[in-house]
Amino acid sequence: MTEARGAMRTTARSGPRTGDRARPWPWPVGVVVACGLGVLLLAVAVWVPWAAWVRLDAELTATLVRSSDRHDVLAGVLRWVSVICAPTVWRVLAAVAAAALWWRARVFRGIGARDPDLTRRLATYVLVTVEIGGLVSWVGKEVVRRPRPLFDDPVASAAGFGFPSGHAFGVMVAAIVLLVAVRALTGRSARPLWWCVGALVVAGTGLARVGLGVHYPSDVVAGYLLGVVWALGLATWLRLPIAGRHHRARGGTLVDG
Repeated sequence: MTEARGAMRTTARSGPRTGDRARPWPWPVGVVVACGLGVLLLAVAVWVPWAAWVRLDAELTATLVRSSDRHDVLAGVLRWVSVICAPTVWRVLAAVAAAALWWRARVFRGIGARDPDLTRRLATYVLVTVEIGGLVSWVGKEVVRRPRPLFDDPVASAAGFGFPSGHAFGVMVAAIVLLVAVRALTGRSARPLWWCVGALVVAGTGLARVGLGVHYPSDVVAGYLLGVVWALGLATWLRLPIAGRHHRARGGTLVDG
């Protein structure tokens, strides 16, 4: 009896076992929270408005617009980038990709066939994130209601409010969805080449929107941050394998490690 009591006291002093400790939040949660705060701060700065920030925004936009206005080739490239990377393009591609993933999960053939449940969740993620994402961007515009830049001789024009940029939001969502899909289907992070291509497309889209004079830089940055919040937040909520190491269990299922 004495030995049993001593063992109980020793266990109580030693605290909970390592396996019983609360697991730390995965890094995507921290990124989502940080980006959400960034969007909120930018919205407050342009809604108040903060004079120094608004002035800097306007000066940067005017500088880029003057450059594109003086060079027809540059203006043409920016227009093409804006068209190719429009939100509608990503919606069409997402619908096709989601349908392909659902089909592969159903017939158990091709990539994603080893884990049909994960593939179906991924298909749902791709469809919901990209298709409903446009509504998220629209709500942000209606809440902040920031007018777009005005120029006497504009290079391009766009309707509606400017904050956040729908193009910037859409391209960031598309990039994150692609990276999540690669990791979920292959069990590995995307290769550096994919990251570089994604970064170039994301940056080029934002530059095009500012260079055409239809957005301020803060509109674009807010679109990027909101896209991270939306796409990474949904991936975390759907428990897609985006954080930590994972391996293939029996039957090919991807398991977080």
